[in-house]
Amino acid sequence: MNPDLFKPLFEIFAVPYPGAYMTILFFSFFMTLPIMIWTSKRFSLSLKKMIGMPLVIVPSALVVSKIFHILFEGMLMTYFEGLKANGISYLFTRMLNPFVAGHVFYGGLLGGFIAGAVFTMIAYPHDKRSFLKTADAASICVANGLWLTRIGCFLEGCCFGRPSQLFGIRFPQGSRTMFSLFHIDPDHTSLFTDTQPLIPTQLIHSFSNLVIFIVLLKLACSKEKRGPGYISAIFLLSYSVTRFIIEFLRYDIRGSFLMFSTSQWISIVLFIGGFMLFKKTKNPENTKK
Repeated sequence: MNPDLFKPLFEIFAVPYPGAYMTILFFSFFMTLPIMIWTSKRFSLSLKKMIGMPLVIVPSALVVSKIFHILFEGMLMTYFEGLKANGISYLFTRMLNPFVAGHVFYGGLLGGFIAGAVFTMIAYPHDKRSFLKTADAASICVANGLWLTRIGCFLEGCCFGRPSQLFGIRFPQGSRTMFSLFHIDPDHTSLFTDTQPLIPTQLIHSFSNLVIFIVLLKLACSKEKRGPGYISAIFLLSYSVTRFIIEFLRYDIRGSFLMFSTSQWISIVLFIGGFMLFKKTKNPENTKK
């Protein structure tokens, strides 16, 4: 609810402040390193290769998530207007700059998955088990980043939920939430007071992702034998289901098609993929090289 929460820290080092969301996002990337070290030992993977993977995944995830934000969140014309008003420099300073706010998780997941898949196939050619083990390790890292970055969404005021008098939080006057809400529902939104109570879908999503992260850690520590890729399957199934449900509670501007949002359609695809992977990996005999 306060996008400038971390700004004093950046001012100490005279570094431009990227906002609360991007600060937590970068912190989650930093947290990837210890998780990668632990999972490489746990899954008997090359530590050198595992540490090198984020250097490929992170930039790809940032760029593609930015592209998804432009294409599927109704921002294309807004950015074109900004480009027309500010010149070609706007293209690199704002529109396609992956280090400023404006990202879509599923875009980052797609970009990171493609980059990670290519990296892993090069690092472990013709080794299906290592490929799936790497996917398991990456799933744990992604789940950790998800619960953290949704707190950033709450601080920034994006990804907010529907009005609710029973279970809602008011966002302050002048916040990003207030202006977004006024654009959606000007008849019931004042620009001179706090917003009406809104369901804190950001915090709900953060909590659900934290639970998923803990479950994946527990599975990784379990002595019960499961096939490589099982943890990835559980991540895809659990995240797609929770995301699909939470989307019904959201009230911000997002892309949609027919009766579902873009994210819900992607969740359906991920659930199908996760279910197919689950059937193959619940029995370790099915994933032998």
